[in-house]
Amino acid sequence: MNGVLAGIVIYLIVLMAIGAWAKRYTRTEAEYFIGGRKVHVLAATLSDKASDFSGWLMLGYPGQAFSKGLGAFWAGIGCFFGTLADYIFIGPRLRIYAGKFKAITVPDYLEARLRDDTKLIRILGAIIILVFMTAYVSAQFTAGGKALSEVFKIDVSTGIIVTMIVVLIYVLVGGFFAVVWTDVIQALFMISSLILTAVVAISALGSLENAVSIIESVDPNRVHPFHGAVGLSALIFAIGYASWIVGYLGQPHIITRYMSVDDPRKLRRPGIFISGIWTAIVLICAFLSGFVGFALAQKGLVSVDDPEKIIPAIAVAFMPSWLAGFIIAGILAAIMSTADSQLLVASSAISRDLIHKVGGVELSQKWMVNVGRVFVVILSLIACYYALSGSKLVYAMVATAWGGLAVGFGPIVTLSLWWKRVTKWGGIVGMAYGLISEIVLEAVIYGWEFNPKAPGVFGAIGAVLNGVPVFFVNFFITMFVIVVVSLVTKPPKDIVELHEKLFIKVAREKSQAEHVSDFLRK
Repeated sequence: MNGVLAGIVIYLIVLMAIGAWAKRYTRTEAEYFIGGRKVHVLAATLSDKASDFSGWLMLGYPGQAFSKGLGAFWAGIGCFFGTLADYIFIGPRLRIYAGKFKAITVPDYLEARLRDDTKLIRILGAIIILVFMTAYVSAQFTAGGKALSEVFKIDVSTGIIVTMIVVLIYVLVGGFFAVVWTDVIQALFMISSLILTAVVAISALGSLENAVSIIESVDPNRVHPFHGAVGLSALIFAIGYASWIVGYLGQPHIITRYMSVDDPRKLRRPGIFISGIWTAIVLICAFLSGFVGFALAQKGLVSVDDPEKIIPAIAVAFMPSWLAGFIIAGILAAIMSTADSQLLVASSAISRDLIHKVGGVELSQKWMVNVGRVFVVILSLIACYYALSGSKLVYAMVATAWGGLAVGFGPIVTLSLWWKRVTKWGGIVGMAYGLISEIVLEAVIYGWEFNPKAPGVFGAIGAVLNGVPVFFVNFFITMFVIVVVSLVTKPPKDIVELHEKLFIKVAREKSQAEHVSDFLRK
């Protein structure tokens, strides 16, 4: 056990050192929240994926593979194509617009793009971020608590508090540069630890074929791609897991990375290749760890009281203590790399969007950074409270928060980047609908997925869509609302003209990104 602790301590020392180094680069608000738009594409890409794949990757997703078998791989498919969609549809255009408008936060961008003089988009955006991002951070603290409890045999609540303290320290020290460069280290920890865990798990049974045979003998549905479902039920099953894809279009802690990169052209090449390869590897290995972990449990080689603890259980059972410490560091990397980004985005929603932009409070750059740090502490304490008192199922906690951000931001961000006709009133009504409907549907009526237990007509709808996440359907309803309202209102002429100039179709010998770069230099 001392070896496990030593591995974790070394990992944490490295993170703290990066945070101290990065403090030299956080003199201004823009540097604290988006790195002054000077982040190299390699760092931004790995940081993007480390921020994206949280404790969900290391605990929640393997837990689903353990519980559902092969059918859970649809979630990995949704995440992979969601990653590609971000780099194709969101990243380059958002970076171009953010640079043009000098936007630091997503509400910054939306207010400038839609020419909103009412401040409602900024207020709604801040509320969406605060509500759902705090819930998201809560899920990360819960994941950290589970991992630490499995290894050190402490209670989950103590693990949650320890996770919160560690995350807080290096976010407060370094801001965005610390987050980006620690995320790079953590992305490498995550991919290495997942590859190692998958290899060790399969080796313990001799081969993947042996694992499949064991699983099939227990429950044939676990080796069926739709968990035994056929026809419409099979389609709904696949959608239920793969629906993560639409959520990628509206996660502020992910798309903020695109706003920070030094050159938007690099998001297409090499950004999409780096991100795609890393994503494919970690999703396959995380799935295999949980899938094969079930076979290990059936053979009595590992024992877990919670399927989401399968990766730390494999590490402790089959690896030397120092190597198990490396795996636990990988789990903490996934948790902390997401939590730190989310805390920065949430604190910027208060300090910049509400206090500075809406409230009109003028502070020096140094004071704005300090105010942001104060709210990082406050939001961490709130998230810790909910982690201690709420649900302990990481997969469901992440799905709920992911869905709220997906519906609140995804439709309006996507439309604003690709449709010149979208208006501020379309954005205001759509974001308000998304916020209210997600809270009502997920907190009052259904929970995070449709089910037949809801009252009245909602129960009938839930029976048809049973198992499909609420946010997947609500995403398209929100997009429809924005389109309808935009068609009956009118956007400013100069905003339409700017969109046309920035994204005019260009000849094949010159990429659109190069055209935009030339336009902005004029």
